[in-house]
Amino acid sequence: MFGDMMKNMQSQQEEMQTTLKKIKVAVSKNGISIEANAAREILNISIDQELMDDKEQLEDMLIVAINDITKAIQNQEAVASQDMMSKVLPGGLAGLGDMFSK
Repeated sequence: MFGDMMKNMQSQQEEMQTTLKKIKVAVSKNGISIEANAAREILNISIDQELMDDKEQLEDMLIVAINDITKAIQNQEAVASQDMMSKVLPGGLAGLGDMFSK
């Protein structure tokens, strides 16, 4: 029984990772664009040529953009987790995950 439950949990984790990799997240701000997926993988970074002349400004803008993409990824990950929980838990317990995410 315990072994079956562990296999089921592992299967659900793998399914969740597959789902998260399919969710694309993008942020574009101050000449920097970052594309990622909800599995926390950076897929692309684009930097306007104008920012290449000012190293400090580029570094500052990268920090802002990376922080923004991280927040966007966390939001998408939470939505995907809630969707999966609603599929796994019985009807009245589907909102249980909301209690712990606040």
